[in-house]
Amino acid sequence: MASIDDIIKKRKTQKVLAETPWSSAMKAEDAQVLVSELLDLASYAPYHYRCNENYMAQKELSSCLPYRMYVLDHEKCRKTADFIEKNDLKAGKITNLLLSADILIIATWLPEPNMENTDGIRNISFEGNLKNMEHIAATSAAIQNMLLGATERQIPSYWSTGGKLRDGILRDYLNIPRDEIMMGGIFLFPKDAEKREARIIPGALREEGKEKNSWSLWVS
Repeated sequence: MASIDDIIKKRKTQKVLAETPWSSAMKAEDAQVLVSELLDLASYAPYHYRCNENYMAQKELSSCLPYRMYVLDHEKCRKTADFIEKNDLKAGKITNLLLSADILIIATWLPEPNMENTDGIRNISFEGNLKNMEHIAATSAAIQNMLLGATERQIPSYWSTGGKLRDGILRDYLNIPRDEIMMGGIFLFPKDAEKREARIIPGALREEGKEKNSWSLWVS
């Protein structure tokens, strides 16, 4: 098994954009095992505060963790792409990603009460307090755990901020509550994505800003 240092350095953005629906690269039971393993990794991310008790009072997702994950399998990704097209939602590259992904895991974080706006539209407001900052940090750590898990399994991945998926109509279609704030979606692609017919865009900033003395300092 590769060391954690190697896995971190190998993790990279691969935005796989297909023009037509791809066939699934894995059996349904294998996809379920993969998602279960990645969610296990997410649950080990550090978090400093439990989510507000209002979220824990819900019937289905009642964890104290300050985030929630919504999983779309191959079929649901394609159906969501169809829904976007039929409703002329103009989702741009999100549609292409949904046509190629085997799995999409949408991550949300759970803001503390007193929000100014809960309509589920992108750029949703939230109070800038310490708890919310901690919740965002915890959700980001959970996402990174899953990305590293995918990298260790040699699965191409892309962390998107969500784009059109953040809008109310698609949140309702996917049954993602509007009082949760979307941190983004983790798209997981077939291992042989580079051999298929698609445009693959690497992370634009991967090689920038790496000089440690430009962003770190020994305190004296």
